[in-house]
Amino acid sequence: MLFSLDNVFALIILIVTFFSPIIGLCGFMAIVLINVFAYIIGFNRDEIQKGIFGFNALFLGLAIGYEYSFNSTFVVLFVTGVLILLLITVWLKGLFAVYNLPFLSFPFIITYWIISLAATNFTNIHLDETHIYTINELTRNEASQFYLFIHSFDNINIFSFALIYFKTLAGTFFQTSVLGGMLLALGLLYFSRIAFSLSLIGFTCAYFFYSIFGADVNDLNYYLQGANYIFLAIAIGCFFLIPNTYSYITVIILTPVLMLILLSIGKILGTFQLKAYSFSFSVVCTAFLFALNQRWLHKYLQVVTIQYFSAEKTIYKYLNSIQRFKNEHLYKIILPFSGEWNVSQGYDGKITHLGDWSKALDFVIVDSKGNTYRDPANVRDFSREYFYCYNREILAPYDGYVYDIINTVEENDIGDVDTENNWGNTVILNHLNGLFSQISHVKKDSFNIFIGQYITKGTLIATCGNSGRSPEPHIHFQLQTIPTVGAKTIEYPISYFIERNGLEKTLKISEVPKEGSFISNIQVNELLITSFSFLPGQKISFQKEHSNTIIHWEIFTDAYNRRYLYCEASKSYAYFVNDGTMIYFTDFEGDRNSLLFNFYLAAYRQLLGYYENIKIEDNVPLIHFNNKLIQFFQDFVAPFYLFTKANHTSTFTYADNIYAPQKLIISTEVETKLVNYTFKKINFELELKDNKMHRFTIHNKNKTESYFHVSS
Repeated sequence: MLFSLDNVFALIILIVTFFSPIIGLCGFMAIVLINVFAYIIGFNRDEIQKGIFGFNALFLGLAIGYEYSFNSTFVVLFVTGVLILLLITVWLKGLFAVYNLPFLSFPFIITYWIISLAATNFTNIHLDETHIYTINELTRNEASQFYLFIHSFDNINIFSFALIYFKTLAGTFFQTSVLGGMLLALGLLYFSRIAFSLSLIGFTCAYFFYSIFGADVNDLNYYLQGANYIFLAIAIGCFFLIPNTYSYITVIILTPVLMLILLSIGKILGTFQLKAYSFSFSVVCTAFLFALNQRWLHKYLQVVTIQYFSAEKTIYKYLNSIQRFKNEHLYKIILPFSGEWNVSQGYDGKITHLGDWSKALDFVIVDSKGNTYRDPANVRDFSREYFYCYNREILAPYDGYVYDIINTVEENDIGDVDTENNWGNTVILNHLNGLFSQISHVKKDSFNIFIGQYITKGTLIATCGNSGRSPEPHIHFQLQTIPTVGAKTIEYPISYFIERNGLEKTLKISEVPKEGSFISNIQVNELLITSFSFLPGQKISFQKEHSNTIIHWEIFTDAYNRRYLYCEASKSYAYFVNDGTMIYFTDFEGDRNSLLFNFYLAAYRQLLGYYENIKIEDNVPLIHFNNKLIQFFQDFVAPFYLFTKANHTSTFTYADNIYAPQKLIISTEVETKLVNYTFKKINFELELKDNKMHRFTIHNKNKTESYFHVSS
C-alpha cells in the first residue's frame, strides 16, 4: 500500500490495523483468502509472495470491516467480495500491462463499489454506525484499557498540522488513533527517509492548497482523502520515478490537480452514496505515468526501470550506475594497434581534423627523443622503412564485417602527399547497429582480410603505410555512422587503454585519447584471466582459516543474461560483468555480513592485465557501504546532493615474476569519506595462485579473517 516490502514496516502496519480488532481481522483474512484463491488457481507464486494481489485485498478487507456489522451473512459477502477482487485484479493487471502501467488501487475501488451498491438490497447486511457516532463508540469502550491506551494521544497538545497528519496516516488503514498515526510515521521513517519526507511534502501541499482554496483541512482525515496526497507523493516522488529535484517539484505541481479531481469525483459519487477512497490518486498517477510513456525525450524525470521497493536503493544505485556505466551501451572499442603509440593528431586537430572530420585520431610511434624515425646510415637513403610505425600491424578495433577495402593507391615518398586520393588505402568495418570504423593510409597489398569477411576484435587487418594525404607513415582512425569513405566522424570513446606520462602509467576507461599522449592497449594476463573466469555452473568453495567453516558459491545466469555469484547459505547475489579485459561487479542483493558481500567489495573492479603501480578506482553505491548514522541523514538529501562518497581502489602489491607471474597479490580498499574525513574503511587481499583464487583476506578494523580456496 505504501510501496514497501520491508517486514518491520509491515509488522507496524499489522499492529496498527488491529487497533480496531474487527477491522484488523477483516484486513488480515482478506489477504489470506485472496492469496489462497490465487495459489489454488495457479497464479505466479512470486507475485503472490510480493503482495501483488494482497495489498488491494487489505484495502477491501479494512473498508468492509469498517463499514458493515459482523454477522453470518457478512461472511458470505466478504468471501464473495474477495473472489471478485481477485478476478478484477487479474483483469486490470493484464489490461494495464499493455500500456506498461501499474493497476494501483483500481481493483479495490471497483470491487468496493460493487459490494456497496449490491449491499443496499440486502436486509441482513447492516452498516456499522459505531464509527459514525463517535461519542457512542467512546461511551461503549470507556472501560476498555486497550481502547483508552490506543487513543491516549488523540487530544495531545501539538500543532494542528501534525495532529491532522498523524490522523491522516492512521486513516489510511481505517483507524482514528493518533498513536497509530505516530507509529506509522515512525515505520515509514524507518523504511525510507525519502518516502517519509515525501509523505510530509504531499500532505503539506494538500494542507496548503486546502487552506488557500478555503476547503476544510479536517476533511483530509476522512475516507482516505489525505492518504491520496501521501500515496501520490511517494508514488511519483520516489517509487515510479527516480527521486530528484524534478520529481519533488512534480509532486507539488500535481497536488492541486489531484485536489480538484478528488473533490469533484467525491461530489459525483456522493449522489450514489459511494466513497472515492483512493480512486483519485490512482487516476492521477496512472494518467501522469501514461503521459510520461509518450515522451520522445526522457529529460528531467527518469522512470525507474529496476524496482528495488526502496527509494534509497533506487537513487544510490541509479547515481552510481550513470557514473560507472554511462557508456556501457557503447561497443568496447580497442586501439587499432599493438604496443605503445603516440597520438600525433587528436580530436579537433589543427592540421586535418577539422569540420566534419574533427573527431578522428592519428597514431605514430616515436622514440625517446620524440622522433618518428631512426636515423639512416646515409641521408640520401632516407625512406618509409626508417619510420618506426611503417609496416607495423593494424588490428580490428571491434568485431564486425569487412564492408569495403581500397587497395589501389601507391605509397608516397617521404614528404609527398597524394591529394587526389586523400584517404589512401582504406578499410571500412561494419560493426552493426549503425557503427562503422574507417582506418586509412594503409600499406598497399598488405591486407590480410577480404570484403564480406567477419572478423573479431584484435584480428590482423593490414599494416601501416604511407598512402594518400600522408607526408609520413601513420594510422588514421575514425568512427562514423555510414559506410562511405571519408564520412562525417563521430565522437566515440576507447573502452580501455594505458596512458603513459614519463614513467607513470594510468588506466583510462571509456575515454578519448588526447593529442600528444602515449597510449597502448591492455595486455591481459593468463593468471588473472583464469582466476576470474567465473563461468555459469562453476562452483567455488572457501574454507575459513583455523576453522571447519566452508562457504559455497555457484555461478548462474539469469533471464536477462546477467551472470552472478550466488551464496545459498546467505541468500546473496553478486552480479558481475567480465568483458575479457576487466571484471567488475554491477550489483549486490542479500546479506551485507556475508563473505560474498566482502568479495563483492574486494573485487569490485579488477583489471585482467598485470600493471605494476597502476591504481584502479571506482565508486561504490552508498546504500552498500556507509556509516549507518551518517547514512540516515544522507538519505534525506540524496535526491539533491551527496555529501558522502564510497570509493574502491585496487593495486597489485606482489608478483613473483613481472613478465609471467605465477603468483599475484592484489590489495584493495573500500572507504567512505565526508569531504576528506574517512569514517569507514575495509582492506582486502586477493592472492592468486595455481590459476585460481588461492586466498581471500579481510582486514576490518582490528580483525583479520582469511579464507582459502578448497575443491568443490
